[in-house]
Amino acid sequence: MLDFCMENGGELGMAPYPKNWIGPGLPPIPEVVGYGHIIQKESLSDGRSNIILEGIGTAEIVSLDSTEPFYIAQMVRREHERNKNVSENLKEKIEELLVLTKRILLAEGAEEELILKMNQILVHPFPVDFIASLIYFDFKTKQTILETTHLETKADLLKTVLLGLNLSE
Repeated sequence: MLDFCMENGGELGMAPYPKNWIGPGLPPIPEVVGYGHIIQKESLSDGRSNIILEGIGTAEIVSLDSTEPFYIAQMVRREHERNKNVSENLKEKIEELLVLTKRILLAEGAEEELILKMNQILVHPFPVDFIASLIYFDFKTKQTILETTHLETKADLLKTVLLGLNLSE
């Protein structure tokens, strides 16, 4: 699969594996998936590989060209609102998300170096998606955030999740 991706532009779509899924063939995938560009591939002696995938955004699957031996799909990129030229209100929401995220990560034992690097999220083009990818919470809510293209709506959805996680500490 990785060789195919590398030979065809280096892009790879990522979908979550359905929890407790049992069935023949490949599992079903959502209509909207994350995708990125493989920026590094390290082949291991046992045939597996480690990759670094730089997230680019989300895409809607238009058609599946193949499901053997893996999914090959035609996708349409979705345009998401970027963290650029946003209102002061939205900047404040993103800063609040950052504070809530740091509290969760500290409670989970994250190293101080990571917590300090978290401030870089304020200039990340997709800070809400980035935070959502770091924090463990239920798949359906995470998928809803991924599929939402309006940044302020994404921020509100994630804030609800993070507040719930902070209150349960």
